[in-house]
Amino acid sequence: MNLKIQPGTKGTLIRNSHHLSMILLPALAMSVGWGFRGNYGHEAGAMVPGALVALAVCLTSRRPDWWNRATIMAFLGAIGWAFGGQMSYGRVIGYTAGSELIDVTYGYASLFLIGALWGGIGAGILALALTLKRSELERFSFPLGFLWVFWLAMDLSGLSGYLHELGNSYDVDWVAAVSAALLFLMLYRTKPDFHRPCRFLLLLSLGWLAGFFILTPVLGLRMTPPRGDNWAGCIGLYLALVFYLKREQNTVALRLSAYGFLFGGIGFLLGDFINMLGRGQWSILGSWPMLQGLDYWKWMEQFFGLVMGAGIGWGAQSLLSQQSDQDRQPNVADSKEVYSRVLAAPEEDSTARGMNFVGLIFLLVILPWKNLHKNVIQWQKEKWIPEEFWNLPAGFWFLIVGLLLSLAIIAAIWEARGQKLALVPDSNLGRAQWLFLLILWMSLAGDFSKALPRLAERSVFLVQTSFWITGALCTLLAVRLKESDQGLPEQGLPWSDRRWSLSPLTKLASIILIATLITSVGWLTIQTHDEPLPGSHLRFENRNTD
Repeated sequence: MNLKIQPGTKGTLIRNSHHLSMILLPALAMSVGWGFRGNYGHEAGAMVPGALVALAVCLTSRRPDWWNRATIMAFLGAIGWAFGGQMSYGRVIGYTAGSELIDVTYGYASLFLIGALWGGIGAGILALALTLKRSELERFSFPLGFLWVFWLAMDLSGLSGYLHELGNSYDVDWVAAVSAALLFLMLYRTKPDFHRPCRFLLLLSLGWLAGFFILTPVLGLRMTPPRGDNWAGCIGLYLALVFYLKREQNTVALRLSAYGFLFGGIGFLLGDFINMLGRGQWSILGSWPMLQGLDYWKWMEQFFGLVMGAGIGWGAQSLLSQQSDQDRQPNVADSKEVYSRVLAAPEEDSTARGMNFVGLIFLLVILPWKNLHKNVIQWQKEKWIPEEFWNLPAGFWFLIVGLLLSLAIIAAIWEARGQKLALVPDSNLGRAQWLFLLILWMSLAGDFSKALPRLAERSVFLVQTSFWITGALCTLLAVRLKESDQGLPEQGLPWSDRRWSLSPLTKLASIILIATLITSVGWLTIQTHDEPLPGSHLRFENRNTD
């Protein structure tokens, strides 16, 4: 039997494989990154999956212009997903472990909102790297760098902690928001080049403060009392971001943010549903010994990252639906329109690379410091290291090692600026691959060393094994990517084109899907157990009392 490949079939297969990789690599990268975030927590932990998913999108795009901005994409991805790290959700998950429909449904609705804010803010800020002019991005380097130095000085001096305790009955990060607003207002008045970036960053800061103040102190809304109400600030920040993007007519950023919002919410909701099935030992989860005693919380986190990463990849793919001449369908009347629906290359109107330098310092020096210092604390707690060595605390020696490694990395980054470092590839794709693998395996190796004292536990061993399997798959997908002769699109659509907007029907279908998922998953959850599960909480405690 002879099989004949019709003209265009090979191109279609290659294109389909490319489309799959654009979803698969971001999904796997964010999944393992979110597993890392679960072990380190808060904003710094969430920066790792943000950077990884941004680089995964960059690598699989086959776009030289995106490869050229790999560092900025990773930098903004890390910043964008960091915002959600301030939101508390442990008690919300406790609501979904109850046996009353109103509590469980409320818990899932809250988790959807938290996940949606996380993905919506992250994807919206990431999209700036794909749309803004290089000169506009470069103007962010000094304000962002100065803000980090300012916050570091506040933390080291103890001022942040003092102000936080001085007035914080709602346990929110108001100190960071107020200090950022004041700093950007000051920088705005110092130099015209700072006007646009500081106006945007000031808008986000004020949006956070307005969201918190209006929703919590004024309206009295508290999602998860007595836990903190940073969620309210994140709502205000997200609305400020959407307002800015609409005012700038950046429909591409709004589109990608919508994908992050939808898939972030769905991922968290369904991930916790899996967590509840595991916690309740439902069906085969309770009857199969190999599925018992596992850390289903970790599987929830990784599934959350998997779905959100797939959504970001899908959203990015929708910006790159270009077809080659040989793949067009000649009988389709609007094939020319399909062919041209690809995002135009962002304008490279500056040779400055300040954002690259600041971004690499942040990703390869600051990010490891913010997370991996917790390893030493864990080793001290488990008594894996001596309390002192040569009359000096053990932590001092790790501090020396960390400083030397940081100095070496900074020196390498500085040398690479002038193309003087032989270790760094000449191609932008090669540099992006190196950055992806460095962040991935630096994070996984650090997490593994932190978990070593507890590796004999069955659940910990399985989680670490899953991390390394997922990391290996990510590496395999990343290293197989090759330079493409596709080049830049000749007739791409600008990021302000209205055709990037989602249709009203799509928006309506999404709303119906969200409402259906929340109610159906809530109902299904309470069918799996008769009594509240361990760790459950009531949100509406007094409804059955006289």
